[in-house]
Amino acid sequence: MAEALKEQYSPSFIDRLGTAIAAVTPTFDVATFRDACLTPDWPTLKLMARSDRIAAAMHAQLPADFQTAAPILRAIGPQFTGLVAVCLPNYVAKYGTDYWEDAMQTLAVLTQYSSAEFAIRPFILRYPEQTAAQMLTWSQSSSVDVRRLASEGMRPRLPWGIRLQPYVVDPTPIWPILNRLITDDAEYVQKSVANNLNDISKDHPDDVIAFAQAHWGQGPRTNWVLTRGLRTLFKQGNPTVLTLLGYDPAAAQRVRAVRLVGDTATVTLGETLTLDYQLSNAGSETLPLYLGYRVHYVRQNKTDAFKDFFLKRLQLKASADFSGRFKVK
Repeated sequence: MAEALKEQYSPSFIDRLGTAIAAVTPTFDVATFRDACLTPDWPTLKLMARSDRIAAAMHAQLPADFQTAAPILRAIGPQFTGLVAVCLPNYVAKYGTDYWEDAMQTLAVLTQYSSAEFAIRPFILRYPEQTAAQMLTWSQSSSVDVRRLASEGMRPRLPWGIRLQPYVVDPTPIWPILNRLITDDAEYVQKSVANNLNDISKDHPDDVIAFAQAHWGQGPRTNWVLTRGLRTLFKQGNPTVLTLLGYDPAAAQRVRAVRLVGDTATVTLGETLTLDYQLSNAGSETLPLYLGYRVHYVRQNKTDAFKDFFLKRLQLKASADFSGRFKVK
């Protein structure tokens, strides 16, 4: 996937970006920019390395003073959308950290066309109180993209992003933002809030549970966000979370005749294993059940690991049986 994504930084994209800059800054030479990016090692560079190369090639010709360069970035930003456009916020993160106000203004524009959750993180670490206050303000923005940045940029363990170790230790600055966004109408924001909660739950499970209990029942979408945010704790079988989500932690004791049979005794890499399962509710009441399975494997470093997969949610009636089939590859 990353291999395919990096190819979006193509020669044609570089030419288009250079042409857009030159239209705003006539001294910008597109051919020089292109040559600075597409050096012989270009094919070997990964996604973020290509983004860094583009930002450096831009910086070589744009005004060295970020306060002068920032309006150029804001002017061309609307022409570039999607993941490939993160090279523009990346420029802000690399060359704008001495200019907090100009950087914030620029990221608020660029995130509406691409995404600035990676670029905001150096500012959070360098200016923690200022930037946290800005994120709180952004959480009330009329722009869904800016509101999402307020949450996504504060995630302690954002994949591919700089880890916000201070928030891993103490997520206190994140809570005012999540309190404002937990009822946001936009699914784009809701998913970010859920992922932020899930990040925090890995280090502060009790705090996330308390947050979920305080907001549970405010509406179907809020419950959906909280359910996603509690997914790691749910998979760990946390009894408080199970109860909150409507599952009886003792229900497994009333499930009987559990059977799991594969169509073959052994399977090799690349092959598919078909598994049949069956279970029965031995109790006198309907049981809400979440069915899943866990695959154990050995990492390249020879340590053991596992991954959980969802199968089905169901209400199993009293004295009823249920069976199904799934495939593992």
